[in-house]
Amino acid sequence: MAGKQLILDRYRPMSEAGAGGFATVQVAWDTQMRRKVAIKCIELPKVSPDSSNQVAPADQPKAARHTRVEGEAAPSAPTQVARLEDIPPWEDVPEDAGAAAPSALAALPGDFASGFGPDCGPVGSGDFENNEGPEDFCSLDDPLASDIPGLAEARAIAQFSDANIVTVYNFEVKDSTAYLIMEYVEGTTLERFLREHDGDLTLDVVAHVFSSIAHALEVAHSHNVLHLDIKPANVLINRQGEVKVTDFGLATLADANGTGRAGGGTIGYMPPEQMRSEALDVRCDEWALASLTYEMLVGDNPFFARDLPRAAAAIENAELVLPSLCWDDVEEGIDDVMFYALDPDPAERYATVREFDEELMPYLGDVKAGKAELSRLVNGVDGEGEDEDGEGEPAPAAPRVPLVDHLTPRVMAVVARVVSVAAAALVGAVALVNFPAFGPGVFSNPVFWGLLAAVCVLAAIKPHVGALASFAILGVSLTANGAYAPGILLFLGTVAWWWFAARGSDAPAVAALLGPLSGAVGFAPLSPVVAGSLIVSVARAAATAAFAGLCALALGSLGTSGMIDWNAPMYWDYATMSGAVSAGSNAVADPDAVASAVLSSTGIGAQTQARLGGMLLKPGTWCVFASWVIAAAAMSALSRWGMSRKVDVAAALVGTVVLVLGVCAAAWAANPASWTPPSTMALIGSIVPGLVGVVLAALGIPDKIRQ
Repeated sequence: MAGKQLILDRYRPMSEAGAGGFATVQVAWDTQMRRKVAIKCIELPKVSPDSSNQVAPADQPKAARHTRVEGEAAPSAPTQVARLEDIPPWEDVPEDAGAAAPSALAALPGDFASGFGPDCGPVGSGDFENNEGPEDFCSLDDPLASDIPGLAEARAIAQFSDANIVTVYNFEVKDSTAYLIMEYVEGTTLERFLREHDGDLTLDVVAHVFSSIAHALEVAHSHNVLHLDIKPANVLINRQGEVKVTDFGLATLADANGTGRAGGGTIGYMPPEQMRSEALDVRCDEWALASLTYEMLVGDNPFFARDLPRAAAAIENAELVLPSLCWDDVEEGIDDVMFYALDPDPAERYATVREFDEELMPYLGDVKAGKAELSRLVNGVDGEGEDEDGEGEPAPAAPRVPLVDHLTPRVMAVVARVVSVAAAALVGAVALVNFPAFGPGVFSNPVFWGLLAAVCVLAAIKPHVGALASFAILGVSLTANGAYAPGILLFLGTVAWWWFAARGSDAPAVAALLGPLSGAVGFAPLSPVVAGSLIVSVARAAATAAFAGLCALALGSLGTSGMIDWNAPMYWDYATMSGAVSAGSNAVADPDAVASAVLSSTGIGAQTQARLGGMLLKPGTWCVFASWVIAAAAMSALSRWGMSRKVDVAAALVGTVVLVLGVCAAAWAANPASWTPPSTMALIGSIVPGLVGVVLAALGIPDKIRQ
């Protein structure tokens, strides 16, 4: 894990986008899908069962109320409590109970409002006329529908996908928090844009913003969803100039008559019928869109007030500025269109948002030009912004994606297969070159190259199958050369390890294959370090480390008589070593001549078995072997317990200490009476693999691979 605890064990927090009421919005990195997301984190209040469906009283904190006035919750009078569970299912829900449904559990103010009415379940056919009634959508007995904030929002948006609507990816509840995972939009809000660039607004920009929101509402309405909280803060603009509607926190599903009820709203963008908690239809969203558009055209919203009664009075008695007077090139007909949509009486408005859109767009500018202009402006307002002279507070840097997060699953799979192929090729080549059946001219034998290629292909496709093939062939090769003890032990150990620990999993295979590869240059303990880092199961990690120790014993018996270094450059042609040395020859330059010496070699099996027996009789060998198994098991156990980057680093340090103690114990076992420190090569061979594990853990790679 990188620095911070993952949200839902998947999302890496990067920054906080905002907070309000019981909710915050986090910008996070999806470690599985490799993308930024926005996560609305909604704290679930602790409410007794008797009060779970009550209306928030007047003295309740403003975070639990439903209305807002320019960023603050509006005061409300005490309301009689209506509990939904007290209403028989065969009776209609009274209006006061419908208003109460959102409750303190569901109502969040402002940008993070999550109240919802009783209509919140699965959508019907998408056609108002084909639905029989509200009961088709959800049951009041559904605890998820009435008690979990954000679920209605997730259900509402999950019904449709559109470029002008922020996508919801998932909704989960863990412990006392509900998480709504949404598309991350990099840019700004319309509220902030209007505040900072009111003077740069053109009819082209207004046309693009208006048409985008209208289209989003048409899509929502076509799925029987009413947004009920359209306002500048709920409109996002990305760097490409695209406009997206977000926060369906107050959204509700329409019933058979095309109406629904709201659990709140925002003063200034809320029509009178929404304030009165009446049945609402698409004309409620139309009025909110008209209010927002009027604000863009005139530069002011005349419907702001301190409370609901004053807001209702402002709508009824407002002296509206004619939009046509604010623009030199706008015809007077725009005034009538706007006033129709802003009429306090829903019956006097346009029947649908589409009609409003068709009537208003001829008076506005060019949508395409507006998008390009909006993109240019938004790219200059992200962050705190600067004034025209370049002064002011500089924009904060965008959140940086951790380096490790650039390692996609595909990249990691490629790296694992490259390592597997390299190791399998080394083990397979050593086994096949020394196989007596090939005889002289092994490098000219197409069968040799065909078998080696097959081992490499298996390792590339399935590393665990490639590991099984390469180690098994090495066991057969040792046995064929008369080294029966190491050959049979390696073959049987390979089959047992593969069946119980590596079958169907690549992590144990990669860890085991790293043993011969790193041991060829003196760093064989890298195998148990990687096993402990990548394998979550403690038993499988320990088994893989034990198998790596068995491989080290078999390879060490070829000449070095040690587990940490088997010296591949010298002992890869182990079957010819006895014959070459007895002839007084050093390394033979001609590979075919080396291979031809196989038939004339004598005593290689006996020598190999003698070395293995000598290693097994040394207590120091068992000290090193035990340190490998303990290091891998300890690292796996610690990583599994903590599942964080810091814990992974600590686990790697513990593994390093165990490996060093192992070689120190081996040095003591060699001479208990007069202990001497282990050799420099033994210490380096144990410390370097441990430090590699520390670096990998510090980068978060084990955490990433385990996910």
